[in-house]
Amino acid sequence: MDPDKLKILKELALMGDVTYVTHNKKYLITVEEPRQLNTQADAILYFLQNLDIDMLNSILEDNRTYQNFDKKKFISKLDDAMDEFLKYGDTFLHMHSGYCNSEKCNFKCKGYTFIGNKSNNYFDLIFDIKEGIVNDIYECTKFKCNEKGLNKNIQIEIDKSNMPF
Repeated sequence: MDPDKLKILKELALMGDVTYVTHNKKYLITVEEPRQLNTQADAILYFLQNLDIDMLNSILEDNRTYQNFDKKKFISKLDDAMDEFLKYGDTFLHMHSGYCNSEKCNFKCKGYTFIGNKSNNYFDLIFDIKEGIVNDIYECTKFKCNEKGLNKNIQIEIDKSNMPF
């Protein structure tokens, strides 16, 4: 991420409650909590929580694949998943840390459960982060949260094809 984008992200996060409309959607979303963004990974987590696909598209690296999809395809699938949250009235996703609990794939890799603030619908994502840069993002079907007793409803899928694990 170039320094100008990082500066804009830091300024946006420090503004507090912000209401905006994304370029591709007619949804109005309110940012619930300001947060300082020091790395690309911080920004990606922040904009995931705030269901902002446009900012995610601008921050994610163009030359990487995410969940084995090129960036454009991944963003399209993630946008569809975010639309599901919005359809159920969610305006924010609560983030809870955890890890992959399947010994067949990414055992103990770190990630987060993102839970809708109204519907309690959720998705579980694993992040490959090195030195503040997100190298990959992918769904996890065997995710285990560090926090017990979370109220989860329907799992929202990014990739609706059958996963082998």
